[in-house]
Amino acid sequence: MTIEDVRTDWLRIPLSQPIADSTHALRFIDLILVEIRAGDHVGASYMLSFDYAPALLKGMIDQELRRHVLGQPGDAIRGVYERNLAATEYIGQEGVAMWGIAAVDVALWDLLARRLGVPAAILFGRNAKAVPVYGSGGWLSYTDEQLADEVARYVARGFAGVKLKVGGDEDRDVERVHAVRRAVGPKCMLMVDANQALALEKAIRLARRLEDCGLAWFEEPFPKNDIESYVQLAKRTEIPLAAGEREFGTQGFRRLVSARAISIVQPDLLRVGGVTGWRLVAGLAEINRLRIAPHFYREYDLHLAASQPHTVAIESFDWLDSLLEHPFEVRDGLAHVSNQPGFGVTFKPEAIREYRYQPE
Repeated sequence: MTIEDVRTDWLRIPLSQPIADSTHALRFIDLILVEIRAGDHVGASYMLSFDYAPALLKGMIDQELRRHVLGQPGDAIRGVYERNLAATEYIGQEGVAMWGIAAVDVALWDLLARRLGVPAAILFGRNAKAVPVYGSGGWLSYTDEQLADEVARYVARGFAGVKLKVGGDEDRDVERVHAVRRAVGPKCMLMVDANQALALEKAIRLARRLEDCGLAWFEEPFPKNDIESYVQLAKRTEIPLAAGEREFGTQGFRRLVSARAISIVQPDLLRVGGVTGWRLVAGLAEINRLRIAPHFYREYDLHLAASQPHTVAIESFDWLDSLLEHPFEVRDGLAHVSNQPGFGVTFKPEAIREYRYQPE
């Protein structure tokens, strides 16, 4: 089963209105679709970039990694991963290079599972058929009405929890979080995400003012390299700290874990190095008795998280719901692994035609 072709496509989906957190303002959802063909079998993945350098991500596959992947055995997944790492060592294996390496890795795992006719979770030693899932959003740009409407929709659809953004005006953050806690009741998981926007003093104050909200975690209060602030905040609050989505590869997680800076690790499937990198980080978390709550890529994270006994929950946005052939199934607070071969991610042909983007 030799890799015969590697293709990419670029979709641009405009948001109905711009959204913002404490550090980003978003107008589009840009997706780079990756497809790898070996014989009669195809594996697929995608990269989410919003409108941050999608051309660079597409180019990393088309202009660099493709030539290193063609002709390789389709089931030599770790071998291709190491080959791509070696090919990008000189320019640096983080950043854009790691996104491309990860997208190839995910597509090859998908290809293998599809060839075998099994859900990808089976390849990873499935621990559960379903995992808790929470609805994410709560953007700082929302009005009170928009925030209440989103939270109500997530609860009505059966999600186990909700997460909202903080990192703007402190009093406003506190007001919003308390309002959501009142709306969802005491049993629903509630999390906050500062998107790396805070200084230590403000984070300490905010955590103290939110202690009575029963938060499941406080996410990314500080820039990823400010490990000392994570350590100091952890000493001053009982709210579990979570981070890791901005880490490329495994080294950043080793630093966070060795410093005992966080309680919950949050690998991003593309930044961490695909399925291969995700599983390495999950193993690091497990041997250090830490929990895992991955970032964004719910369709893929579901299969990986279902293999881990220390999963807290996976994250869900509804941006792709109308674009995919197979719906993401949520019941009673749980996302359920489907019986579709591979990761079960297939974009509708009409969606690809509608949103295909050709830069000028």
